[in-house]
Amino acid sequence: MSVSQEQKISSTQTLKDDQNLQCQIQNFIRKKDFKSVIRILHTNKKSRINYQKLKYENQIYHVGQNLCIRGDNRSVYVAKLIKIVKLLDNQNNCIPFIKVQWFTRKTELMDLQKDYLDCISENEVFKTNQFDYIEIERIIGLAIILSYEEYDHIEELNDNIFFMRASYIDGKLFPSFDQWKKICVCQRPANPDLKYILCEMCQQWFHLKCIGLHQDQAKKLNKYICSQCQN
Repeated sequence: MSVSQEQKISSTQTLKDDQNLQCQIQNFIRKKDFKSVIRILHTNKKSRINYQKLKYENQIYHVGQNLCIRGDNRSVYVAKLIKIVKLLDNQNNCIPFIKVQWFTRKTELMDLQKDYLDCISENEVFKTNQFDYIEIERIIGLAIILSYEEYDHIEELNDNIFFMRASYIDGKLFPSFDQWKKICVCQRPANPDLKYILCEMCQQWFHLKCIGLHQDQAKKLNKYICSQCQN
């Protein structure tokens, strides 16, 4: 068999494979079997065309933006938009899917020891190396991810505002917990969900619990001077 004939047979077979794949995708879409569509998207690059933006419920989303994603039991996940994929069904209707990179939240970090979890905020997220294709109907809206310092200075918080100070890769924090900035006499990382008081002299923050103050007592103080500064 000549080289040209081999190439022709190979090209014909590739075309048949592509047509069969598209038929599979269209059948899955028709049946609303999106899990099977997503499985094909994961394994076959020829099945997808990538776009840079999409419009969903009067909001335009761009690749690279962070999103709030609807999960089970009304839970909210956070993810970065990596790819936008549009497929066609049997009626030539466009069916979009998105590829996302997940951020982990506190509720998903139960394998960490309690001392770590006590220093993690409900609004803290951790970038992971986990990716998924999901339906665009799971998008709630944009998510804003700040640094800890930016988050700590916000006066009014919304449900879509989060902060990040570490990644969570293969079950490990980067940077490690020991490298996080420490505060208070307990020398543990700050958790903005907890109550603190500022020493007027050294400008350091202290947990009310660590210095034996109740919230009502702290409110009555004109100023607080820590024990170290008093000495």
